[in-house]
Amino acid sequence: MSAPVITMGVKGNLGSVARKMVQHNIGSVVVVDGKKLIGIVTERDITKQAIKRDKLVKIPVKKIMTKKLVTAPPEMSVQDAFELMLTSKIRRLPVLENDNLVGIVTEKDLMRWVLRVSYEPNIPNNIQLILDAK
Repeated sequence: MSAPVITMGVKGNLGSVARKMVQHNIGSVVVVDGKKLIGIVTERDITKQAIKRDKLVKIPVKKIMTKKLVTAPPEMSVQDAFELMLTSKIRRLPVLENDNLVGIVTEKDLMRWVLRVSYEPNIPNNIQLILDAK
């Protein structure tokens, strides 16, 4: 659990939500009315809105991409990948072998690993279905 939770009032706008996400290095802001939880705005919500806006979708990726990449070799342990991602404050870790992209480790990959390890060696069928879903 993370606390305190970064929130915004219901009268906030997309720009202020995005600024909060960047300022706090988070992927969502919880929307409240007073102290009552009424919703959440995620990076994906912002992306969905961005693709609807003609000017935004025409911005060259070269102008917005992250250029200083943190990468990992294929032989890196899961624990080391976790540590690297947390200390680097990243959620996606490209995997390079001889300077060639061979994969990417994501938060979802790490969540699946934690779930698998927490149930091993006897993973129930319903959990295996979750682990196998992409």
